[in-house]
Amino acid sequence: MEQRCFSLGPPWPLGPSRRRPHRLAAMTGVPFLVMRGVLAGAGAAAAIGCSTAPGTEGELERPAGAIPGVGEGDSAALGAVSAALSSDGEPCADAAAMPPDPLPPARLSETGLYADITTGSRAAGTREFRPAHELWSDGAAKRRFVYLPPCSTVDTSDMDHWSLPVGARFWKELRAEGVAVETRFIHRFGPGLDDWLFAAYAWDPARNDAFLVEAGVEDARGTAHDIPRTADCWECHGKLPERVLGFSALQLSHDGPGETMASLSDAGRLTVPMRGGVRPPGDARAAAALGYLHANCGNCHNSTGVATLRTRLLAANTTVESTDTYTTGVGVTPSFWEPGALYRITPGDPESSDVVRRMEHRGSRAQMPPIASDAADAAGLAAVRSWIEGLGPPPEAGSGGGASVGASSTSASSGSGTSGSDGAGGVGAGSGGSGAACAGVPRLKLTQVAAGLAMPVFLASPPGDRARMFVLEKEGVVRLIKDGVLRSTPFLELRGGTSCPPSRPASANPLVCAPSPTAEGGLLGMAFHPGYADNGRFWLFYTAAPTGNVTIAEFRRSASNPDVADTSAGSVPVRTLLDARHGGWNHAGGTLAFGPDGYLYASVGDAAVTPYSASPAKDLSSPLGKILRIDVDSGLGPPGNLSGPGVHPLVWDYGLRNPWRISFDRGTGDLYIADVGQNAWEELDIEPARAGRRDYGWPAMEGDHCVAAGCSRVGVAPAVEHSHSSGEGGSITGGYVYRGSAIPCLQGRYVYGDYGTRRFWTLRWDGSRVRDHVEITADLESRLPAASFGEDAAGELYVVMLTGEVFRVDPR
Repeated sequence: MEQRCFSLGPPWPLGPSRRRPHRLAAMTGVPFLVMRGVLAGAGAAAAIGCSTAPGTEGELERPAGAIPGVGEGDSAALGAVSAALSSDGEPCADAAAMPPDPLPPARLSETGLYADITTGSRAAGTREFRPAHELWSDGAAKRRFVYLPPCSTVDTSDMDHWSLPVGARFWKELRAEGVAVETRFIHRFGPGLDDWLFAAYAWDPARNDAFLVEAGVEDARGTAHDIPRTADCWECHGKLPERVLGFSALQLSHDGPGETMASLSDAGRLTVPMRGGVRPPGDARAAAALGYLHANCGNCHNSTGVATLRTRLLAANTTVESTDTYTTGVGVTPSFWEPGALYRITPGDPESSDVVRRMEHRGSRAQMPPIASDAADAAGLAAVRSWIEGLGPPPEAGSGGGASVGASSTSASSGSGTSGSDGAGGVGAGSGGSGAACAGVPRLKLTQVAAGLAMPVFLASPPGDRARMFVLEKEGVVRLIKDGVLRSTPFLELRGGTSCPPSRPASANPLVCAPSPTAEGGLLGMAFHPGYADNGRFWLFYTAAPTGNVTIAEFRRSASNPDVADTSAGSVPVRTLLDARHGGWNHAGGTLAFGPDGYLYASVGDAAVTPYSASPAKDLSSPLGKILRIDVDSGLGPPGNLSGPGVHPLVWDYGLRNPWRISFDRGTGDLYIADVGQNAWEELDIEPARAGRRDYGWPAMEGDHCVAAGCSRVGVAPAVEHSHSSGEGGSITGGYVYRGSAIPCLQGRYVYGDYGTRRFWTLRWDGSRVRDHVEITADLESRLPAASFGEDAAGELYVVMLTGEVFRVDPR
C-alpha cells in the first residue's frame, strides 16, 4: 500500500472543537490514498466510507438535477442505466485513454458528480443507490451515488466479490445534526493494481462547494461529526479485495428506490445478471440480524480477516446454520472476553452474548466497532437481540465449533512423525531429559503474578537477573515486575505519536504507533544483550509513529537506577537497526531474541499484503515475512545470512506470513517459529540450531497445504499444524522449551497455545521428530486469550494474557 499526501484544505475555519471522552483517533492522516497491491481484477471501490459521529437522521437536500423518483418508488427510471447513458451522448469509455496517475481534484465540483454544484444539479450518468443493510454512523444521514462509464459492465462472476470497471466513481454525502459536512469520493482510474484514487471533501458553510482536506477534521462545521483520516477508512475497507462495502450483490438486493440488482441486471450492466439478487437466509428476524452483522462487522470479521468470529454473508448461504455467523458464533467461546458473556452468541440469551455486550459497549477497546463510533446503535442492537432470543437452547460448554477440549485433529507434518506415534515418544515415556521417573506430562496450573496491565503482549527477563521481569504494553509502555510485584513506575514509556495516538496521553517520547486496539501494531518485542548486567543495552521491536514502519531500535538502562531506562536527551533510541516500511496495522511479527551465536534474531510479518500471491515473504530484497539475523555492534547482517544480488543483508529465513512469536531452546539452540496462518492452518516450524536460510512456504503454502489449487509444493514442511476447521487452530501463539527447575518432568518440553481458540499444548522434539504431543488446556483452566508466553532468567514459563494478566506455569 502506498500513500500520497496532498496539502490542500478548505479556505474557511472548520469551526470550534467539541471534545468528548471517547473520540476517533486524532485526525492526522490524509483522506486521499492511492492503493498499492490490490487484488488483480478485483476492481473494488471503497466509496462507502468509514463510520462517523452522532447526528440526526434525515435526507440531504435533493439536487435540482436529482434522479427522478428517488424516494418515491420510481425505480424503473433508475433501472434504465444503459439507455440513460446512451442518451447522454457519451462515447464508450476507453481505459487506455485514461490519465496514468491522476491527482485528486481540489474541489468536489471537479470530481464529476455535479453538472452545477451551486444549483445542486448532478452530472449525466450519475445514479443514486442505497445498501439494503446500512452501516451505522452514529445517526449520520447518508446518500450514495455511482457512475459507471458508458458501455461498461461490472464483473459479477463471483457474487461475493465484484470487480468494477475502469472509470467507475462513487460518492457518499454525509449530513450530521442537519448539516452537510462532507462528501467522500473514489475513482478507479486505470486497470492496474494501484489505480485507485481516494479523497474526502469538507463542505463550506454556504454549501457552494466542498474542498479536499489534507487530514481528517474533528467536529466538522461545529457538529459532533468527524471527517476520518485515511488510516481509519483503510481499517474498514482494506480487509477485502473488492474494497466495496455497500455496492454488492447482497447490498443491492432489495425492492426500494435506487439502483438494485434488478435494475442493473435489466440494463445489462452485470456480466452475470441476477434479478432476484442475494438475500440473507432465514425469516425476517434472522435476515435483519444477519444483514446488520454483515454490514457492520463483516468487513473485518470474515474468512480473510483479523478475527475468528466471522459475520460476512456469502451467496452460497441458504440456511442460517450455514452462515459463518452461526458456525463461528453460536455456542463458541469468545476470544476477547467481555464481562458477563458466556458465548459469542448464547442462544436464547442476548445479555450473556459477547456480540451484544460489545455492540452496546462504548468508551474502551472492548467496543464494537472499535473505531468511528461514539454511540451504540439501538435499532441494530434490537435486531440482533431479537434474533438471539429466538434461537434454540445453547450447546453444552466447550462444544461450540467442534472445539471441545480433548478432541485432537492436530497433524505432525511429513518428516516430523505423528504425535505419540511410537513407544519411545508416547505419553508415559518421559519428558525431555527427565527419564523414566516422569510418568508422562506433569499436571500443570496457572498462578497469577500480575494484573491490571493495559494490553500486555510480551514478557522477558535480562540474563541472570532473577529479580526483574519486563512486560510490554502494546501502546508503548515497558512495565517492571520486581521481586514478584508490578511496579507503578514504568521502566520506559514510548507511547504516543501525533498520527497514531493511544487511548491515553502521549509521553514525552512518542515513538510507538499502535493504530487501534484491533490492529496488530504497537510495542511488540524486547531483547536484552547477553552482557546486559554490565552494558545495560536492550532492543525494542515496535511499529513507529507516525509511519507505522517496523522498527528495531537500541536503548540503554539508566546508569544510576536499574529500574528505569535512560531517557536523557539524545539517548532514545540510541540506534536504529531496522526501519522498514510496513504500515503498522497487521502481520508485524514482533519477537526479538538473541541466538546461541550471539546475534539478534527478529521475526517480521508480511504486512498482510493482498493479493497473497504478492506477499513480500518471498521477495528476498524485502525484510518483511522473514526471520532476520543482525550483528548489533555493526548493525549489519553477519556471515551466514542469505546473500546474492538484491538480497536484503539481514535475511536469515523467508516464506513466513506472520511469525508472531519465536524462541530458542536454551538447551539445544533449536529455533521454534510459530507462524500465524490465513484461514485454514496454523503452523509450528522447528529449525535445527544454525540451520537457517530456509523457505517456509508462504504465500504458496499455508501449513503443509497449497494455497492455490494445483500448486507445486515448496518450502520446508511444518513440524506441527493445527486446522481451523477442527476448532484447534485460530491464531497460534508460540511458546518456549521449558528449561526451569520447578517442574522437573516438564524439562525439555515445548509449551505453546492458540490465542483464537484458547487451547494449549506441549510436545517434545527429538531433533528430527515431534514426540509426545499432548493438549493441556484442561489442566491450565484458562478462558483468557494468551497473547504471548514468557521466560524468566531461571527458565520458568509465564503466560501473558491480552486482558491484562500475567500467569506463571506451576506444577499442580
